Amino acid sequence: MLDVDYSTRLGELIHATDWNIELPVEWKGFFEERGEIPSYKNDERHNLRLKVRTHGILWFERHLPFQLREREPVGIYTRDFSRYGAGFLCPFQIFPEERVRIILPTFWVRLHVARARRITSKCYEIGAMLIQRCDPSELAFDIDRIPDEASAV
Repeated sequence: MLDVDYSTRLGELIHATDWNIELPVEWKGFFEERGEIPSYKNDERHNLRLKVRTHGILWFERHLPFQLREREPVGIYTRDFSRYGAGFLCPFQIFPEERVRIILPTFWVRLHVARARRITSKCYEIGAMLIQRCDPSELAFDIDRIPDEASAV
């Protein structure tokens, strides 16, 4: 029953959220790409990354003092996941040190933003470190409650 409520609520949020991300024209196959991301020479990553392309909902858990953030959900597209991090696309810049919560169809995560790169005027690639991965639950939607970090990855 709880899974159904989670899925239903996420679906409603995805339909009610404005999707302001403008992908570059050359990324027309973005959502069809799946699988492992090959490493390259001098790649400093220690874990395999997988392309996971889906819609998600983002909320800010902690913002920087100079950048006030809305409490409304933001529509994002996931880009990739690894054991300790994630990449996603957002319609505006998110700064390093901000913390976000992303709700996805099969789980939700809390992330610490590490980098941002502008792709277009309404598409920023965000790289973040995993703070915590959580199974579907109503807690995902309670932005005022931070889950116990003792179970953090």
